Amino acid sequence: MKKQTFIQGTIILVVVGMVVKVLGLINRMVIARFLTSDGIGIYMMVMPTFILLIALAQLGFPIAISKLVSENNIKQKISNQTIVLKALKISVINSLILITILLLSAKFLSFHLLNDKRTYYPILTLILFVPLVSFSSIIKGYLHGYKIMGVPSYSQLIEQIVRISTSITLVLILLPYSIELAVCGAIISMSLGEVASLIYMIYKIKNKRSWYHILKKRDEDKSSEKNITKDILTISLPATGSRLIGSISHFFEPIIFSFAMISIGISSHYVTRIYGQITGYTISLLLVPSFLCVAFSTPLIPIISESYVKKNSEKISHYFNLSIFLSFLTGSLFTIILTLYPKELMQLFFNTTDGVIFLSYMAPLFLIHYFQLPITSTLHAVNKAKAAMINTLIGALIKLFLVYVLVSNPSINVHGLTSAIIVNSILVTILDFIILRKTIKITYHFKTIFNAFSLFIITYLIGSIIKQSNHINPFLNILIISLFFISFLLLFNIGDIRKIKNQLFNH
Repeated sequence: MKKQTFIQGTIILVVVGMVVKVLGLINRMVIARFLTSDGIGIYMMVMPTFILLIALAQLGFPIAISKLVSENNIKQKISNQTIVLKALKISVINSLILITILLLSAKFLSFHLLNDKRTYYPILTLILFVPLVSFSSIIKGYLHGYKIMGVPSYSQLIEQIVRISTSITLVLILLPYSIELAVCGAIISMSLGEVASLIYMIYKIKNKRSWYHILKKRDEDKSSEKNITKDILTISLPATGSRLIGSISHFFEPIIFSFAMISIGISSHYVTRIYGQITGYTISLLLVPSFLCVAFSTPLIPIISESYVKKNSEKISHYFNLSIFLSFLTGSLFTIILTLYPKELMQLFFNTTDGVIFLSYMAPLFLIHYFQLPITSTLHAVNKAKAAMINTLIGALIKLFLVYVLVSNPSINVHGLTSAIIVNSILVTILDFIILRKTIKITYHFKTIFNAFSLFIITYLIGSIIKQSNHINPFLNILIISLFFISFLLLFNIGDIRKIKNQLFNH
């Protein structure tokens, strides 16, 4: 298995991530048309529980294992086999606890917290996913620690292909029986996709001699071996804490939203439907570039972890600036397109205009969200996971408070949820960046910052002119706007983009 440079790893993650994202959107488009607003509402009411379970099941393993393996490649105190085996033991115990809790709490959660009994069986279906995602996260974290981005990326592609084929099949089979069973089918497909992903990674590992070289046992520092469980938990728990706080916040979000809406006289079925529109349609579109942010952030952890051990602040600053710059480019172009053509894109992806009213004002404000993942990944790499967790907690508490206060105000109602989401995103990103500035020395390239923002503003203005002058084909307009953005980026070599391109092809 070949290691990749930052640029090569990023390109692999971008290309595969793009295909996975497109397949995911196709899957959601098809499923949305079959399930209709009611089914999507049930699906999205269950998703916060699903996301919470993922956070608890992974237990920060992707970050912890990646960081420990990359650092251990320099320190050479223990074998990487020890790190993986200790993580697997923690994973088994953790999965058993989570499954037990979910079995005992599913009915109360469905009937009394979500206020919709149709979510009961879909919640139970999540049990299958817990151990699968836990084991998978350990393998992916290990490979990322060795800067091997290809195998985990291709496994995601296989996962998505299996998921899309099985979800459509299961939904069509179960839909005649009931809408909630059809939703169960869509959720089961996630577990089937994860099984396929695991099988692929295990197959690739077993057929590569380099795996056995990497895991080969050697004489070890016994004290280091004894402390490895503590080391895993020291990194993984704060990392999980940040994600867990976000997941718990997301878990309580529909519950608080539901109670707030019902308190002003809105029916529970309408609450489910409108929540599905906001989170299933609007937020889904806003998060389309998220796979790019993941691609720019995942290679950061092993590279910056190694640089931090070596105290190479110049390298840390370089790769952090690079990931932020790339995140801004992709996020700004998507923000421009989504701001100019919200209705057309919503219709294209989901065959509906439900949620467009939220999308029209959320898109411009959501741009800062695309910086959050590179900043958070860098904090984890420089041992500031605890600070990131505290910032996430502050943002989550403020968000939940705003959801209830704003939504229960009849003059604001549903718009209170979208407002709270935007405030949380902006606040956490700013707080994380403040901590990062205090921790590491960052060299700013003001010319790049000025040129990048100028490109954003000019492209938006030209896009507005194109939209007003051509009402025939909005998708042709989107293509023209995108080509203009890319052409100006390369023509003026903003952010030394030509060098980034050359790094890819020279390697």
